[in-house]
Amino acid sequence: MRIAIFDGFRGFFLLFMMIIHANVELHAILGKLNHHYFGWVEDAQGFVFISGFVVGLVYGNRLLKRGFASCKSAIWRRIRTIYTHQATLIVIFLAAALLLAAFGLFPAILAPYRAEPVGFTTASLALISGSKHMGILPMYIWFMMLTPFILEAFRRNYAGFVLALSALLWFLAQTGLIEVVVQTGELALAGLGHPIRLGIFFNVFGWQVLFVGGLYLGLHSAAGTLDLSFLKNRQWQLVFCLTLGAFFFLGIYDRVVFHELLGHAFSEAVFAHTDRGNFSLIYPIAFIVDLFIVTWLVVAGEESRVRLFQKMSAFVQWLFTRRFLVFLGQHSLHVFSAHVLVVYVLAIVVEYYPPGPVWREVLIVLTPIPLYLAAWGHARLQRKTTAKAQRVPASQS
Repeated sequence: MRIAIFDGFRGFFLLFMMIIHANVELHAILGKLNHHYFGWVEDAQGFVFISGFVVGLVYGNRLLKRGFASCKSAIWRRIRTIYTHQATLIVIFLAAALLLAAFGLFPAILAPYRAEPVGFTTASLALISGSKHMGILPMYIWFMMLTPFILEAFRRNYAGFVLALSALLWFLAQTGLIEVVVQTGELALAGLGHPIRLGIFFNVFGWQVLFVGGLYLGLHSAAGTLDLSFLKNRQWQLVFCLTLGAFFFLGIYDRVVFHELLGHAFSEAVFAHTDRGNFSLIYPIAFIVDLFIVTWLVVAGEESRVRLFQKMSAFVQWLFTRRFLVFLGQHSLHVFSAHVLVVYVLAIVVEYYPPGPVWREVLIVLTPIPLYLAAWGHARLQRKTTAKAQRVPASQS
């Protein structure tokens, strides 16, 4: 159940990531009916945290049982797989930009590849620049490269130091110094005749707190020392009520700001101190609120004396263990890559052949289908690989 629900969460985040990114191009009404429009927590945040937890659980278990060298080797194999997806997507987009340009087509989403084919492609392959909607892959690779050392530090009881350093790096991301460094690099490249946009949208110094937090909890889960039974104490039900109130407050505050219900000046002042790319303060606060709500419901909700909380707990556990979500989460890398490809194809098609209002709604409903095809294809490949590996020893005997 535990692994299934984690995969279910990842599948949920991937599914809505697809819908949100597709709706950037389609502007469909159905595409706006989701959790992104109520609160400050989005799919990328949940995906990064859950990925950190699963990495901590899987590779932390390997670290505890087989040692640091085995853990590091396994993680680097995973990095190679992720980087292969990253590089393949980059090459596909470069080829598409050049091929379409030869036919007189210049889609906006491929503009960086067309403007600086060598420079932008090289920067993207070096993980210091990135295409639209692709930022999670390079950010994930940077995190994974540090993962064996972070896990080993946790194992050696340096958790306090690592978590404090993580908090300081998050604070560094809020100072604006990283942007100055990036802009200086961009100006230097522009001076050499190569105006390339650097950065992957996500400030890794800010977003790493999610991944590191996930690693810490995942390793404790692997070690069997993650005990959340204290949440069943009655006082934590009161905390749950408070965080539930905070959830609704943040959701309403979100709509007030984005719709400028208190005036343009108020919203501008809020946005001036709210940067999703840097993971500025309101985002981690909102994430902690949502994380506590879900965790309490899963751990303690079903034992609550409040009937409503029991039903909420049952619904959360039912929803995130549905096969259609778990299946996507089990093949998250291939599903994410497929979602990027679909969004790019959709952006190009919509730019040159804008669909009517009805077709926009139809297309937004159909966009998840390629994700399931990618997951099905990877699952089938895994079965064939496993079957082949089992046949080889038999034939050798």
